[in-house]
Amino acid sequence: MKINQKNKIRILLLAAGLALSAAASAQELTGKQVLEKSIRRKNFKDARLQVKIQKTRSGITKQIGMDLYQKNYPELTATLVIITDPEPARGISFLTWDYFAKDQPDQKWYYLPAINQYKELNDEQGRKYEDQFGFSMKIFAVNLEEADHKLLGGEKINGKDTWKVESVLKNPDSPDGARILTWVNQQSFGAEKIQIFNRTGKMIRQFDLTDEKRIGECWQEMAGVYQDFVKTQTLKFQITDARFNTNLSEELFLSTRLKARGEAVSRQK
Repeated sequence: MKINQKNKIRILLLAAGLALSAAASAQELTGKQVLEKSIRRKNFKDARLQVKIQKTRSGITKQIGMDLYQKNYPELTATLVIITDPEPARGISFLTWDYFAKDQPDQKWYYLPAINQYKELNDEQGRKYEDQFGFSMKIFAVNLEEADHKLLGGEKINGKDTWKVESVLKNPDSPDGARILTWVNQQSFGAEKIQIFNRTGKMIRQFDLTDEKRIGECWQEMAGVYQDFVKTQTLKFQITDARFNTNLSEELFLSTRLKARGEAVSRQK
């Protein structure tokens, strides 16, 4: 078979294109890898955030202000939340030790200054109090080992390039949902949008990121909207101040100091 020069060039270009395509595919991340990068993208040692939350449920809107402190350890992440507003709730405090090991249950404590009550919580009690006061440490968390993940391709969300990942939970009756779609920013690896569906395909929860900011080496979500369609609840958050790697004292995250710290905040005017 005789190949003329023009066809030879076309064949060479086609071969080069196939080679580049193969190389790009080899470097492409899987859906699970995208989510892993999103979860582990923040490499700070500690963080302090000032947060304002607007919670609307059954036509009633509540405004909540809180200080959130977080410190990363090799075996766990410690998070302390102290409510600063409104005044009747000032000083209410939650402390969580979130262990990385699957066989190590998380630990949670709370303090209510109005009745001087300090208590360690089990998982069910922790979820109850977090829901009551309008926030959760794990609203958007996906246990990667409890689902199968598939990268569905790229998509633009609010003009930003994202990866769209589908997560199908192995237990379709899980309270976390049966199927989750996550749009992950290709630059910051933050979650721009999350949609959660039950086993019948009905959307039960949705999160939309409305603002994010690069602070030093960290990308921080600054504002967003979380909707729970089952509870008919909408939660809007705004971070008014974010500081990283300020060498927060380890004493801040001791359960034995939770009561004294909550009492001090509750007396502030």
